Amino acid sequence: MIANTSDMPVAAREASIYTGITIAEYFRDMGYSVALMADSTSRWAEALREMSGRLEEMPGEEGYPAYLGSRLAQFYERAGRVIAQGQEGREGALSVIGAVSPPGGDISEPVAQATLRIVKVFWSLDSSLAYARHFPAINWLTSYSLYADSTAKWFNGNVHEDWAELKQQLMRLLQEEAELDEIVKLVGMDALSPADRLKLEAARSIREDFLHQDAFHEIDTYTSLEKQYAMMKLVLVFYQSTVNALKDGIGIDELVKLSVRERIGRFKYMPEDEIAKEFDAIVLELNKEIEELSQKKEDF
Repeated sequence: MIANTSDMPVAAREASIYTGITIAEYFRDMGYSVALMADSTSRWAEALREMSGRLEEMPGEEGYPAYLGSRLAQFYERAGRVIAQGQEGREGALSVIGAVSPPGGDISEPVAQATLRIVKVFWSLDSSLAYARHFPAINWLTSYSLYADSTAKWFNGNVHEDWAELKQQLMRLLQEEAELDEIVKLVGMDALSPADRLKLEAARSIREDFLHQDAFHEIDTYTSLEKQYAMMKLVLVFYQSTVNALKDGIGIDELVKLSVRERIGRFKYMPEDEIAKEFDAIVLELNKEIEELSQKKEDF
């Protein structure tokens, strides 16, 4: 069900969020798993501010009512997994996704800050990523999940034992890329050491080959956890192999131009039943190319 209250009276806009979650709770109590998308809580908060002003209540920050935070908390706390009364064993779940659209993208305004104090997962949509046609346009540095530590044990036990470790390595490379980008903007790429240039190449592979997803592609629209693990592992194998080759004296320009990188980029389009075979083939080709470069260096 989609409800748009933008052209309705302010009282209807203020009540719409409660109407939506009440209907969602109705289906949850029937034993369904329901996802509610509230778009956007910022518009709802503006209606709340207008209603509060007409009632001549004491205003808070930027004119919003002083009880803005508690009203948001009362909304989000209605999400969760329940055992419904009535038929025995009937379980339902309600997940709430609240979109916050602050003016000018300023998340320091009251609605965004009050929401961040309540929710445990934050997806920061980045307009620069959207303009670059990088979808989903979720900024990997400003987004976070406070469930990561509690779910790491499940991922390690059900997918692979080093899932959490690989994820931390990928995040570390992306964070180091952001720091190196500042240096590149100031003094240029030539000022970076070969090891730092390899970090940039590995981070670019993470962004383009792992984080970028085509929702209209018949294969890339969905990726299993096993394939996600293989993709993470493949990027890190490439990075570690090139780091070792760099220590052995192979030039950075030759490592960056390895033809196997094209196969790594196409790995996300591989069907699920060909993942293991293609993974082994790419690793074999990577080792072969590095060995050829090493032999060429020795002959020279």
